[in-house]
Formats: sequence, structure tokens, C-alpha cells
Amino acid sequence: MTESRSPPADGTPEHNRSRLENGPTLDRVTFRATDEQLAAIESLVDDDVYRNRSEVIRAGIQRLLEHHAETDAGRDDR
Repeated sequence: MTESRSPPADGTPEHNRSRLENGPTLDRVTFRATDEQLAAIESLVDDDVYRNRSEVIRAGIQRLLEHHAETDAGRDDR
């Protein structure tokens, strides 16, 4: 279940939240990566495939969610 929060009444952004340009509000999530994972992420940014680490990680999570949605849909067809 996704938690929905209202912005502060004074309009200032919350410390752990930001907004994609003309997009959804984002929450900050911290995780630990291996040296190899971080090097791969940095390589994608250095090669201008993505603008920053966050975009790489969001794209990876989106792909993972899509994969699981397809897998779940295949199970429902049985």
C-alpha cells in the first residue's frame, strides 16, 4: 500500500521528499550497494545513459516491477 502525505501547510518541501520536473513527488529511500553495483550505476551515468544515480535506480525498479507484473499476470492465466 502506498502512503500518501500532504505537503506542509507553509509550502516548504519536506526534507526527504522532492519532485520530478512536472512529475510525481518522490520520497527518499536509502539502500546499500556493492562496489560492483555502484560502479555499474556510475558507468551508466558517465556514459550519459541516465542523468544521475537516482534515475538509474528508478529505471531498474520500474523494470523489476514490470517483470513481476508480467509474471503475476501469467500466473493468473492458469
